[in-house]
Amino acid sequence: MTNTRHSVGTRVVVVALGLTYLLPLLWIVLTSFKSDQEVRSSPNSILFSPSLGTFTDIVDAASSSVVTSAKIAVSVTVLVLALAVPAAYALGRRLTSRWSRASAWFLGIFLVLQMVPQPMAVIPLYGILADWGLVGSIYGLILADVALMAPFAIMLMRPFVLAIPKELYEAAEIDGASGLRTFRNIVVPLLPNGIATVGAIVFIITWGEFIYATTLMTDPANLPVSGLLAQQTSLYSVSWNRLMGLALLTSLPLLAVFVLAKKRLVEGLSVGSVK
Repeated sequence: MTNTRHSVGTRVVVVALGLTYLLPLLWIVLTSFKSDQEVRSSPNSILFSPSLGTFTDIVDAASSSVVTSAKIAVSVTVLVLALAVPAAYALGRRLTSRWSRASAWFLGIFLVLQMVPQPMAVIPLYGILADWGLVGSIYGLILADVALMAPFAIMLMRPFVLAIPKELYEAAEIDGASGLRTFRNIVVPLLPNGIATVGAIVFIITWGEFIYATTLMTDPANLPVSGLLAQQTSLYSVSWNRLMGLALLTSLPLLAVFVLAKKRLVEGLSVGSVK
């Protein structure tokens, strides 16, 4: 009897959570197919005449911003993984007590960096990139996003390195393998779930990053999707159908990344939660 009650209660919670997430998505989809007049006259109406006018108006702007965001997100993901995987390997081996203490210090520094609010870093970062002539450049934004995501990625990758049995490291040492060879032939082949998990999360976060994107990209024509979405809101009005249409279109690449990485993402998050 108790199990039945728990089962019913679990289903009720699942349905409630599903409705909580699905209803806003349904409203976004419906609004994106409405005209300006229908949005103003009956914004919450379900019965209306669907129109593709919104998408035909925004497709050019959306395609340009999607390409810009894709360049930024892919570049940041590759660079962050190139830093995070070897750094997590270095912090995860913990061969001696001295290195164990050093590992703890580095992890503490990374944790402090994650606690610093992002807006506090905008002004000094803007000054540094201005001295380098990278304000308004996609390369400056990529560097800023790499600096933002690298500590988080290293901390997230470290549990996957710790999950590798120590016996494999010991066997490599007995065979005379160098640290680089151990990393290349043992560690990296055993980290596909970790790399997929960290890569997918970094890509998704970078795709929607707003503060650096709107501050460092000074040309409205080169704004990524987060800046383009912000442009739909002005002081006196909001173009709701354009805003929802852009949100729908620019979310499709994220959906594709999630579908492609779903299996490894679930397995990777399970490993990370255990460790």
